[in-house]
Amino acid sequence: EAFQKAMNLGHDAAWDQDWEHAAQYYRQALDLMPENTQALTSLALALFEMQDFEGALSAYQQASFRDPDDPIPVEKMARIYERMGRLGEAIKASLQAADLFLKAREVEKALQNWTQVLSLQPENVSARSRLAVVYEKFGRKGEAAAEYLALAGLLQRSGNASNAAQAVTRALQLAPESPEVNQAVAMLRTGQMLPPPP
Repeated sequence: EAFQKAMNLGHDAAWDQDWEHAAQYYRQALDLMPENTQALTSLALALFEMQDFEGALSAYQQASFRDPDDPIPVEKMARIYERMGRLGEAIKASLQAADLFLKAREVEKALQNWTQVLSLQPENVSARSRLAVVYEKFGRKGEAAAEYLALAGLLQRSGNASNAAQAVTRALQLAPESPEVNQAVAMLRTGQMLPPPP
């Protein structure tokens, strides 16, 4: 009862955007039930809004440790790492969040996280290949073909010509009418370098 009262007071304060009081009430709730992930993520949000990124990160990390299948704390950690300029950790956390969202069958959220990775690191092969496969699986052929082409360019640049050719072939199967795909096929045939990903 005391825990629920503290949580409700925290939610009321958060609703009013009084983040300092919200954080105080969520801390009270955590004193009563330290394992509660909802109290942890609520505290993390309040701390984030107060620009206490280290504190918010710590609370989200604890929440993720308590419930490793929940993608939301991991996604939030990625955004905080990004705000702090820790891009390597942001990319790693976004990839992990995408996998967790996919496991939970939340495909759009997974796609958002892979896209976020590419906004930070356009040459990320893992995110490109995952996007290509998931777009293809869900019938988004044009987007899948574009990702296969970008992937082909990256693979070719890293010296992996046979896998680059496979990626272009896959793009051709998905979008045989696409001028970009046909141009890539012609470039590969004549031994030219494919353009880098946009």
